[in-house]
Amino acid sequence: MKMPKRLERVYEGPEALARLLQTSGCKLSVDEVQEEFLASLEEGTPAAEIIPLLWESEPRFKTPELARQTFSNLFGLWDLVAKELAGDEVVPEQDPAEPLSSTFVDRAWLELDGLSDKEIRRARDRFDNVHHDLAVWTFEQLKGSSSLGQELALDLAFETFWLCERARGEKGVPRARREALDAALNDADRLAEETEPALASLVSATLWEQAADEENPLPEADIPAIENVLRAARQVLAPRPAQA
Repeated sequence: MKMPKRLERVYEGPEALARLLQTSGCKLSVDEVQEEFLASLEEGTPAAEIIPLLWESEPRFKTPELARQTFSNLFGLWDLVAKELAGDEVVPEQDPAEPLSSTFVDRAWLELDGLSDKEIRRARDRFDNVHHDLAVWTFEQLKGSSSLGQELALDLAFETFWLCERARGEKGVPRARREALDAALNDADRLAEETEPALASLVSATLWEQAADEENPLPEADIPAIENVLRAARQVLAPRPAQA
């Protein structure tokens, strides 16, 4: 099954974005949006949290294409502001002992999205080989979900692995064994404590974005199960320091 293409992050300029914002019912100017983005980046708030707050009420889009173009421009502007704030440092340094920062996740995810097909295949092969248990376990736990939900969950598990390895190195990411995954999923106390808030925000934003897709929507009923499975995966791939 071919997964739908991710939302492109392309900023078409202030005039195009101003028109899109006005059409969707957003009362902010492009300059005000930039100021909001800059403040959020300095505070460590991820894009997925701040962008929905740009509207006082639900945004209005005449067509799915306008919705995608609006969010594409907003994420593109976010990336531009983030790059200018960081200067030449596209992906910031990350303390391996700390949870991944939202800035690191945003920029490292962009780096992953920009890899060549060959580099992606190599990384995916490494994930499949090292974390075979995680792939099989994910499908088993989501056997009651849609095929789209299963495929999307596996893609997000791979991205979680890649981002954790990008920050901590190959030896800094524990192998996801079935026993550890089962324990994390069944332990209510562990499951309630989020080890990687920025990764959790990325997962939620991706799932709800796909749920809103007009052509291939993810059933909303799938989302809680997928989030639980991926939260357990994060517990294993990025354990708390006391457990590492």
